[in-house]
Amino acid sequence: MIEPAANRRWSLRRRLAQGLVLTALLPVLLFGAALLLGQWQRSHEELLLRLDANARFNASVIDDFLDAQLAGVRLLADRMSEDPEARSEELARLLYVYPAMLRAMQANEQGDVVAVRDTRGRSLLPLPGLVAKDDWFSAARSQYRPYVSDVYQRRAYGSEVVVGVSAPLLRDGRFEGALQAEIPVQSFAQLSADSLSRRSLELLLLDRANRVVYAGANLRLKRLEDAGAVGDSIRRMASEPGSVGHAVLRPGLLRDGDKAYVEAVAMRNGWTLVLLAPQGQLLAPILSRMLLLVALLAATLLGVLWALWQQRQLLRMSMGYLLASLRGYALGGRLDPAQAHAMPEELQPLAAGIGDLGARMNAAFVELKQVLDERENEIAARTESLRRAVAELDRLSRTDAMTGSLNYRGFVEAGERLWADAVARGEPLSVLALDIDHFKLYNDLYGHAEGDGALRRFAGAVRSALLHPEDVLARPGGEEFIVFLPATTHEQAMRVGRRVCQRVRDADIVHAGSLKGRLTVSAGVATLEPGDAEMEDVLKRADAALYRAKAAGRDGISD
Repeated sequence: MIEPAANRRWSLRRRLAQGLVLTALLPVLLFGAALLLGQWQRSHEELLLRLDANARFNASVIDDFLDAQLAGVRLLADRMSEDPEARSEELARLLYVYPAMLRAMQANEQGDVVAVRDTRGRSLLPLPGLVAKDDWFSAARSQYRPYVSDVYQRRAYGSEVVVGVSAPLLRDGRFEGALQAEIPVQSFAQLSADSLSRRSLELLLLDRANRVVYAGANLRLKRLEDAGAVGDSIRRMASEPGSVGHAVLRPGLLRDGDKAYVEAVAMRNGWTLVLLAPQGQLLAPILSRMLLLVALLAATLLGVLWALWQQRQLLRMSMGYLLASLRGYALGGRLDPAQAHAMPEELQPLAAGIGDLGARMNAAFVELKQVLDERENEIAARTESLRRAVAELDRLSRTDAMTGSLNYRGFVEAGERLWADAVARGEPLSVLALDIDHFKLYNDLYGHAEGDGALRRFAGAVRSALLHPEDVLARPGGEEFIVFLPATTHEQAMRVGRRVCQRVRDADIVHAGSLKGRLTVSAGVATLEPGDAEMEDVLKRADAALYRAKAAGRDGISD
């Protein structure tokens, strides 16, 4: 239900604060948000343009580099000598002219490597059938065309990650083998990657088989790793050689988990060049604007706070006049005329009305105080009586009405309390588990009325055997009783147990169904041990000791 406008409470200071916020802070916030949004859009467009330009440029650089290496291999393949010894020297000259190449090899028409040279001075043996199944050799043999391979690692000749450029060896239109040079990925990718890294961009190269040719240091992918579904999605961005897709925001590529804008280029050799820019780059250009906006907001907030302080002072001064009039009749006094004249003219009628009201209230207060004093005395008396009644009810709820010992509820609460006190103080705590021997037979012989009387006499005999006022007797149920002995060692508890057995015998309660002709008791003794986790552990040991006392012939004690 909507409260009527006339009954709604309102605050002058709150109204003024709302007005100041609407007229000062809100325009600043809107202007700052528009400024930051515009800056973000410009930064976003500049980042996409930069990614586009760098992707095109670096793809062209790597393509041109590989084309130049491929041209050298093709030139040597066209002029390759037929003399096997001369061919080895020609391979060495190829590596000299093209220092980016790691090794060069010649394969015959069956795919056997017949000559191989390495720039690192290693002695490499020709291997039969080594390249017969390689894609570059198949392209040379079946299509007679030069070829730039995907990335691979040839364990037979080293652990370097390389790509191969190859060309067929033809004599009078007949295929006689192929020539290949292996180029380390690092030699042509690292320079571009370092240059891009200085501009906070990361380079990723994928070959035709979707394997990683090169991955920047901040990327999760590694060289020779299958890029999987992520690579397939990126490669689809570059639909045809030389085209650039629209940069998209992707998660999961950077090591730090940040999202990155991704631009992909399809290269002439079938590879895909990918550039990544962390999303955080967009925040850098707008940081200065954000600082300016924060400063503007701070200055505006200070102005609003100053205005609110002025408003508070004005309200405090006005309320001070009203409080002065109220103090005029507080504690039975009267309004001071000097204070009334010091108030603003608009508040003087209100002060006069408060004075008249105060006089009538002072008279009513005296009468009311007398009535309240009488009521307070009556309430105090009834409260004390009720407190005593509640305490008595609480005691009765924990007491067995027949024997005057604690009932099951009192037994549980006393056990928990005594256990906690013993553990906290580091004092011993012993327990006697008592069971009246052949009590069911007693009830059968004499009836339940006599049995109830025997229980009361039994409880009195047990109490007479206890020495300390802190000792607690409880009757959890039937003819079973428990005695808690705080600050009592095991030896002392054994003596108390023997005294209990003797006092029950001394009570001389006739029991014709017992071998001894009178009521007796069996007792089990247990004491708190360091390994006990709760009171239940001590009670279980006391019950076990009670069973041993019964098994030993009853009318005795066991531990």
